[in-house]
Amino acid sequence: MTKQKIAIIGAGKLANSLTSALIKSGYDVPIVISRKLSSAKSLAKKFSIPHHSNNLKNIPSDVNIFFITVQDGEIQKTAKALSGLKRNFNESICIHFSGVENISAFKSLSMEGCAVGSLHIIRPFPSKDVVDIVNSPASVEAKDNRALVFLNQLCNKLKLKPHRITSDQKVFQHIAAVHSSNFLVGNLFNAFSLISSKSNTPKDIFRKTTQSALDNVFKLSPAKALSGPIDRGDVHTIRKHLDALNAEIIKTKSSHLKLLRKNYIIQSISLLEVVKAKYGKLSKNHLEMKKFLLKSLK
Repeated sequence: MTKQKIAIIGAGKLANSLTSALIKSGYDVPIVISRKLSSAKSLAKKFSIPHHSNNLKNIPSDVNIFFITVQDGEIQKTAKALSGLKRNFNESICIHFSGVENISAFKSLSMEGCAVGSLHIIRPFPSKDVVDIVNSPASVEAKDNRALVFLNQLCNKLKLKPHRITSDQKVFQHIAAVHSSNFLVGNLFNAFSLISSKSNTPKDIFRKTTQSALDNVFKLSPAKALSGPIDRGDVHTIRKHLDALNAEIIKTKSSHLKLLRKNYIIQSISLLEVVKAKYGKLSKNHLEMKKFLLKSLK
């Protein structure tokens, strides 16, 4: 293969951190492509990349690596548009960075002789501010040896921690990541909103308990880390929680609190499965709790 030159296609949150890591690692990135020309220009200027465009046809002919960092729902469409260009893809590699789409989204490029793969960097990218991806776990998916070798080399240079994944595993790993990251943020948002509404400081109150819970999860296991009213089968406390939420909903008419209440019940039912995993079965109190929660959900 000739000297590798990378086109970044997509200029969103991930692209900013990825491009930063590529430039620092010595990769040649001559062009950024984005549907919004202003976004392409901004990313190119940020990292002194010589060219930017909103048209795939403007990718230089000597570029042979394509990193597609568009939104998941646009990957297949972008790949099809790229495959329609009049260029030889036999020595090219195309990689996407989606956590949920697998390499089947690149069928049109594979038919043109392009080696394809995906690399899901498993960490949050909350904004276009650059985050350090060093030591982040990364799922590597590829069937073509050329793409696999390239991805392993890329992970080594970017100091990522790669693991192989099959196409049918991808979506479930992404669902798991949503539970462990996004839902965690959502739960903390709810916790903060409940406390801040009573003029307390949520960060000071929850920093230690949240960190301790996470430490215990990874030191022991999720089941062994469980504590609190669900774990001990404390139906009285669960009733008190829901009574308080019900009263506040009547008082404030808050739609957010209504969602929070439903979320509380659903997660409590789910935690009973954790209790079962921890103790091997549900106690009489746990079964009473489950019955009460299911009734409250209606």
